[in-house]
Amino acid sequence: MRTAMKRTVASLALSAATLLAPVAPALTPKAAPLAPLPMLPSVARVIFSLVGDGTSSARQALVIEEVNLPRGDWKGEALDFYVAYGAPGVPHAVDVRLVPVADGSLEADDHAAGVPVAIERAPRRPPSAHPLLGRDTMAGFVVHLKKEPFAKALAQGNMATLRIRAVVDLREPPAPQPYTLVVRLGASRGSPLTLGRLVVENRPGADVVARAEARLCGADADPHPLAVAITPKPAEALPPSLDNAPIAPVLAVRHASDDLCVSLW
Repeated sequence: MRTAMKRTVASLALSAATLLAPVAPALTPKAAPLAPLPMLPSVARVIFSLVGDGTSSARQALVIEEVNLPRGDWKGEALDFYVAYGAPGVPHAVDVRLVPVADGSLEADDHAAGVPVAIERAPRRPPSAHPLLGRDTMAGFVVHLKKEPFAKALAQGNMATLRIRAVVDLREPPAPQPYTLVVRLGASRGSPLTLGRLVVENRPGADVVARAEARLCGADADPHPLAVAITPKPAEALPPSLDNAPIAPVLAVRHASDDLCVSLW
């Protein structure tokens, strides 16, 4: 009898100890490491336009950043890219399209509509997305590039362009200061993305940009001015006030941490 009671007490003690024992946290499976990007992107051109005729209290600008994606070693897999927002703030609207680049060309056709690409806003770069523009810790969006449309775009000339269009609200500067914009650049495979042309387009019916200046900006940025083309060139164009003659962006010394700072008058 006493032996049976001892066994029962021991069993209860063991059960209580088991219930009170700390529970080990569940192990969260680690995301698979991101495979190397199978191509080397480049920024073919960045286009700026003012939106509106000045009658509204909120002035806006359209910023179009075109990123070339050559075929490289792409084997048909879907790809995700991360694009960080520029400045002065989160865009009012964003649209991303995939546009083919003709064989032998360096830029997509201005008039090609392309196909829309799905995007997903994110507070920072997720582990599943390749860094493309801006830094990992900046808020932005993920571009989901699917296999079929990318293969179709590459069929024409083995290169396609991600045409990223963003409408941003400008902050009214004190006169005679210019409007300022910051466009995110990027790096891939440890090297800064090549930066091509910078263009200001004066659109019919919209406010006219009479002068534009651009520089790389960042902790290690080369402060040399970059060439910006204005088209069509306005009759009231303002002369630049630069210490040095602008150079082609492709010739500028680039660092992975550089952004592009643009001033519009």
